[in-house]
Amino acid sequence: RNLLLPDGVPAERQWARFYIKIYRAEGLPRMNTSIMANVKKAFTGENKDLVDPYVQVVFAGQKGKTTIQKSSYEPLWNEQIVFTEMFPPLCKRIKIQIRDSDKVNDVAIGTHFIDLRKISNEGDKGKAE
Repeated sequence: RNLLLPDGVPAERQWARFYIKIYRAEGLPRMNTSIMANVKKAFTGENKDLVDPYVQVVFAGQKGKTTIQKSSYEPLWNEQIVFTEMFPPLCKRIKIQIRDSDKVNDVAIGTHFIDLRKISNEGDKGKAE
């Protein structure tokens, strides 16, 4: 209850659900063409340059992710990730990252940040200043 809030953020805030819909990705790069891929092939016998992509979303200290699409350069998810957080949120951006699932270590393919201030509506039904 002693949380220090920035100016303009009301002390009494409501809970809200934030829905992030992930549809698809296009033109993903070949990921396993490096020296590490050759080392991996030597140990595991795997020889693949297709990616096994999934999307990881981080918002207000919470993480969610889509299912993994095996061996795809143009994955189609049509999934949504739901976060429950106070409104207006103190976090001002959502991190969306496409990752390649791997047995040894998942690798980031691309990262994008969505600024909530640029996509929110004015007033109590949308914008948090």
